[in-house]
Amino acid sequence: MLLPLPFQRKSSTTQETSQVRLEREGRNEIRRITAAVDKVPWSVSLMQILWTAGPVTLLGAWGGYLLGYGKAPTMENYVFFISYTVITGAAGILANLGYHLTRGRKAEKISGQIEQVIKALPELLLVTRDLIVDNLEGDARRREAAAMLLRKHDLSPEGVELAAIELLDDRESARLIGQIDVYRRVGLHARIRDLVAQYRDILEPQFNALYEAAPIATHLLRERFEGRAPDLHQGVPRDENFIERVMAAIEQDNDLLMTLQDVEEMLILAFELISGREIPVLSFEYRGRWRLAQAFDNLEEARARQRIAQATGLSRLKALNVYLAEQSGTLVEDAASGLRAELLLERSVKAMDALAEQIVHLAQAVEAGQEERKRALRTKSDILANAIQLYKSVSSAYEQVGRSHAQLLKSVDRWERITASLSDDTTRLRLGPGRRGLRIRERTIALDDEAKARVCKHLARYLTQAGITSRHRDTRLSVGVDAAKRLAIEIFIALEPHVGLSQPATQRAINSSNAADFGQIEPNLSAAAKAALGASMVREVDTELSRAAESLALALVRHYRVELEPAAIEFLKRQYGARDSTLKMLSNINLSGRGDSRNVSFLSHRPPAVGSPHRDWYRALVRARRLFGRR
Repeated sequence: MLLPLPFQRKSSTTQETSQVRLEREGRNEIRRITAAVDKVPWSVSLMQILWTAGPVTLLGAWGGYLLGYGKAPTMENYVFFISYTVITGAAGILANLGYHLTRGRKAEKISGQIEQVIKALPELLLVTRDLIVDNLEGDARRREAAAMLLRKHDLSPEGVELAAIELLDDRESARLIGQIDVYRRVGLHARIRDLVAQYRDILEPQFNALYEAAPIATHLLRERFEGRAPDLHQGVPRDENFIERVMAAIEQDNDLLMTLQDVEEMLILAFELISGREIPVLSFEYRGRWRLAQAFDNLEEARARQRIAQATGLSRLKALNVYLAEQSGTLVEDAASGLRAELLLERSVKAMDALAEQIVHLAQAVEAGQEERKRALRTKSDILANAIQLYKSVSSAYEQVGRSHAQLLKSVDRWERITASLSDDTTRLRLGPGRRGLRIRERTIALDDEAKARVCKHLARYLTQAGITSRHRDTRLSVGVDAAKRLAIEIFIALEPHVGLSQPATQRAINSSNAADFGQIEPNLSAAAKAALGASMVREVDTELSRAAESLALALVRHYRVELEPAAIEFLKRQYGARDSTLKMLSNINLSGRGDSRNVSFLSHRPPAVGSPHRDWYRALVRARRLFGRR
């Protein structure tokens, strides 16, 4: 049914007004970033030259002549000084005018680079998501695409139903979940509770069966079934340790250590920071007796190394799992983000065992004269060779976990020996005035306008050199897996000098924060509209510090044996929103265990027993390479 013409005109006018407002806000944002490169207006520079070349020069000349000769300058001297002032002032004005004319062209170039990057990043984000789906097959491709749909907070009921069909392969259940989303949109939660109670026993078995293959997609679908949708204020959870994997790919010159999901996360982070995102960081610092301060620094460093080692092991294991998932003909269909390390390792080992068996069978066929099998044999052997290299990196990373754990326990023992001889007042958490003791330090991960301009300049130069256009229809053709991973590396290089992505505290803060949801940004929007929408979406994300504060409280109690006093509990609740129940539980643990001899392991997650690569894998590779004349 067509709407009446007056309503259509009003709707069209409202949309045009909204678009104009977005364009204006975005243009102002781009101009402000551009202006930050040179903060001194040209009119101010001109006044400085006129003032210096005019009154200041004459006054200086008159005073110097009077002090040197003991009398005022003659008329000839005045003519000399005035002529000198006019000539030098005119030269300065001409030089400054030439500079600002050149600066105008420079500002125009910088503005173009900022627009290029702001326009390209959201489109590259969509292209990367398409590449992620494109590298999967069969049911894995359907599940990943459905999960991407369910992450959109403004997804229509038809879209919810489509995603449910892709995941459950049950049209009746999918239709029910779509109906629940309709009721959610109009706020009829009573009706939602009726349907959930009536059909939970039917859908829960389907959710449980789906969970092992796709835990994150299952969680998103269950949320929709219960009448909940992603919230702009909460943001989108990040893929943990993605920065570490990008760093590993850079350090070891091995793109296999990085996944396309990591590329997606780097694109989101870059666009967030350029759009004005501020991510808070909480950490400890100690000021006081030097022996205690040294022990504190050693313990903090040991804790950081331990966390990095654990994250590295899981990152390498995920990279192996993703690589196997992206290769056709393996037992791993998808990366299944959210699974425990033991399950990821089990799946990877089974897939590599199956690959070795396939290579042996193909080698037997080639030896029997079936030359047409040679190509498949080469492909399978290359996949297994790369997988073995990744498996070695997993084994090495988990060996480092054990070594860092032993070092952490030594640092804890040293801290406890020193603090045992000191008063509680020396080591307690300080909240009021004073400089000594343990304190919480706050800082922010963000880009100022000048840093935004420099980051955009770096990325624009790379996009131009790589031939990556900003037109979405052409972008897909110019960006493949290798180019996407190289782009993630360039983003890291561009951001590192300004935000310190390589620092463990920075990585922890980014991993613990939710990303902004940029689902509303469409490819056909202008750079100004994307800039305005990006800034708006970044502002929508709530600054959530409760988890970071609770983590600090846990470290105080468990690692530093510092009493969590009532004043500290109230401060953490009031300042950061930490939960009262969690803080009181930590306080009780601390009080009950104080002074007892303890033998506590701080290894929060026992690493899986990875071991060395299987001999059968090497035997299969050797057999295949002999057929290709490799040594």
